[in-house]
Amino acid sequence: DDDDDDDHSFEDTENLHDDDDEDDVGARPPYRWILMGPERSGTGLHVDPIGTHAWVTLIEGCKRWILFPPDTPPQAIGLRTEVDTGQQIPSVVWFDQWWCSGKILEYYQQRQDEETLRYVEFLQRPGETIYVPAGWPHLVLNLERSVAVTQNYATEYPSFSSFWKAVESEGT
Repeated sequence: DDDDDDDHSFEDTENLHDDDDEDDVGARPPYRWILMGPERSGTGLHVDPIGTHAWVTLIEGCKRWILFPPDTPPQAIGLRTEVDTGQQIPSVVWFDQWWCSGKILEYYQQRQDEETLRYVEFLQRPGETIYVPAGWPHLVLNLERSVAVTQNYATEYPSFSSFWKAVESEGT
């Protein structure tokens, strides 16, 4: 029966993919996400992978962001590196143990003449899109149940060289 050929059931999902990936299904690392989380959840302090930039658009909720310039000493802000196991400190714990406790200010007060604490802090509300530059350590705390969409991407500058080094190192 020819009518069966017109049945568009989605049992064969192996051939479904989005337009961007054409013949490379599964070859590209994850770069787009829908983020959903309850109040007090979030993303621990981290730097986005392989020199990528990111944008995040909030659909619902409220997010508290803090971004630090790339030259911020990791030990000053509690940024764990691969040497330290790379495990992120959950954002709610980081705010308690690093931000509210004054641990970061103590670090900078001990080095008054050498370094100055620099950061960008803001609240993101529904409909707003934020940009995270490549190399900037950042964390996010959901102040309310939140839903957002995000994408990481590489550009020619400054992230292409970092991106290419990461690609080369994965090939060896």
